[in-house]
Amino acid sequence: MKKLFLVTLISALLTAAVFAEPKTYVIDLGDSDIKTIEVTKNPYGTNYQNVAPAVFTKYFKNSMPVSGDTIEVHYKLTSDVDLPALTLAVIDNSQKANYWLEISSQYQTITGIKAGEVAQGVFVYKVKAKPIVDVTVQFLYDDKIDSKLSLQKAGVKTGKK
Repeated sequence: MKKLFLVTLISALLTAAVFAEPKTYVIDLGDSDIKTIEVTKNPYGTNYQNVAPAVFTKYFKNSMPVSGDTIEVHYKLTSDVDLPALTLAVIDNSQKANYWLEISSQYQTITGIKAGEVAQGVFVYKVKAKPIVDVTVQFLYDDKIDSKLSLQKAGVKTGKK
């Protein structure tokens, strides 16, 4: 009887794990500890990217996104200069992740940002890899422009939806 119960319990747990529903995670860029993102020449490449990314790890410590999950990035920001395009990527940039592990392979772009004007919206990213340590949003572009981005609350709560 105990053996049958144990086999049934293990089967139920494995079935639940296989058919677990994908989760949705939410990031409000305004919840970043860094409120001003500086974008300068990338010392490791030809593009421009943030000196320090917006980090959201503390909101996901107990439940990191995994492959198949979704991350919504809600942004509300202003730039000190006009930017033709600003690309956002969701990565793990920890040392253990060799400073660039794509949590999602999607790169989403805001176009036509005017200095001092609010750019606001939502990007949805499909998770392809579980972060090793950090959940960060990276800001980058190919234009040779130094900029400062001011992050503001977009009105949502960062964490698991």
